[in-house]
Amino acid sequence: MEPPATVRKTFGILRLLVAATGVVALIGDINFTLGNGPFAVANFFSYFTVESMIIAICVFVIGAVIALRRDQDPLWLDMLRVLSTTWLIVSGIVFAVILVEGTLRGVPVWAPWSSQLLHFWIPAYAIVDWLVAPARDVPWRTVLWVMIFPSMWVVFTMIRGASVFWYPYFFLDPNLVDMPWEFIGYLLLVIAIFSATVAMLIGISRLPTFEELRARG
Repeated sequence: MEPPATVRKTFGILRLLVAATGVVALIGDINFTLGNGPFAVANFFSYFTVESMIIAICVFVIGAVIALRRDQDPLWLDMLRVLSTTWLIVSGIVFAVILVEGTLRGVPVWAPWSSQLLHFWIPAYAIVDWLVAPARDVPWRTVLWVMIFPSMWVVFTMIRGASVFWYPYFFLDPNLVDMPWEFIGYLLLVIAIFSATVAMLIGISRLPTFEELRARG
């Protein structure tokens, strides 16, 4: 069943608003970061959260335009949405773990408003958008694609890190983890989280809707 035009327009407007919020959050976060000590702009844009948010902003804008102009999202957009949502969720999970770990070690990590938007609020909307927005039929093979971007990011990060001696996350820093086994262990854990998250989102989207259950009953 195709969603009403008003529902499509609502999603279109919301996606544009969230995309704009993401831009504001990125600007606010880079201003906060650069305003609290010397920090290379290139380092800021090397964070997985930042790169995945830029991708998400593009997906939100594309999704908004299509929602405002068409009655149904194409399959390729739904596949991009589930991948982008997965990357945002994992970014939020990693950041939350860093916050908790820092607090337990007596080194609390303060999250400014911009960081809260990037790591928690925008990913939360992406989840709601995915769960509520209709017309999804993402194939299970999409699970195999979820690691393409993260894998490219890890390769880039390790090559760049060896040159500038800076890594965005501790588990990628050869000086902070035992190589290669602890490093491989962290990567396997991250792969499992990515795969489980995208599989969960696809599985939930395949559950029957209320209207379908009512039609069967």
